Amino acid sequence: MPPDSETLLAFALTAAACVACAVIDIRTKRIPNAITFPVAAALLLLHGVFSGTTGLTSSALGLAGGFIVFLIPHLFGVLGAGDVKLMAMVGAGLGTQALLTAVLFTSIAGGAQFFVWLAWMRLAGTRKGRGYRLCYGPAIAAGALATMALHLAGQPYLSLVIPQF
Repeated sequence: MPPDSETLLAFALTAAACVACAVIDIRTKRIPNAITFPVAAALLLLHGVFSGTTGLTSSALGLAGGFIVFLIPHLFGVLGAGDVKLMAMVGAGLGTQALLTAVLFTSIAGGAQFFVWLAWMRLAGTRKGRGYRLCYGPAIAAGALATMALHLAGQPYLSLVIPQF
């Protein structure tokens, strides 16, 4: 069954913003509020218009969930504030159903990115990477794109299964 118009529009907007933020993050080591804030607002509006209160609630909770999950590493100095806002925007676009999948895929992409960076530093024979903060925008974009691809391929999002006794 093909995805509905709401899903396609939300995915297209989320994907475009994620790719733009990833490219900017690589070039400037910053993720601009000028992209994350308006796109998050547009995604909330889009879900609200297409699905009413249910869509708006899922989008708002996705935004809050993405923000909270990435706020914790930010408070420990591991991620930048732009990364937190970008993940919140992804949560607004994908909603609560996809948030766990997006966070997991982003973490996998971030781990892979880190190991590639370590290998690069080793091959280059430099220790200049000490204190360097990785640009996490590309990992967030990869995680979001992988989550959307999973859904478009007809596969279910990952979920926590709580056994009933």
